[in-house]
Amino acid sequence: MAATTDRYNPAMGRLGRSLGAATAGAVCAALTRALADEWFAHYNYWLASQAVRGHWSPGVVELLAAKSARALSRADGLSRRARELGAEPPAKLADLLDRASDKPFKLPRSIDDPRAILRAVLDAERTSIRTYAALVSRAGERDVLTRRLAEDYLGEAVAGEQQLERLLGEDAPGLDGR
Repeated sequence: MAATTDRYNPAMGRLGRSLGAATAGAVCAALTRALADEWFAHYNYWLASQAVRGHWSPGVVELLAAKSARALSRADGLSRRARELGAEPPAKLADLLDRASDKPFKLPRSIDDPRAILRAVLDAERTSIRTYAALVSRAGERDVLTRRLAEDYLGEAVAGEQQLERLLGEDAPGLDGR
């Protein structure tokens, strides 16, 4: 997403745009990365919810469906913020591949194994923690609106990590979100 703060953007007024203008390019790139990660998370959570089997599956399916819906909602919020800064979301889904984190979400080989799915989701939450912490830093003090959005999403990712560690009964130190 390239920032184009010089054109009229109906989502923000002149002063609002100018406050974020100094960091708009870098912030829009970070917003795009987070947006791409959320799209991949949305799809993979949905896919896994369709395939998971076993005695844990009803609870895991419910968790994955909720996470899928929330990932799509976060993608929408990130896109909205980028557009406020004068950028456009990638026009093609294939473009998201180039903009996503190296590992936004990796499904395990067996997507019908609930425990393996939960470990993959935990790793994805840790990737989100890294992505949103970087976005908070990138927005800094200059772009308070983006920083606040990223802080909210960072809080969700931290809570998600804690929830998954409790469900798994371990903190899975080998899964570092990288």
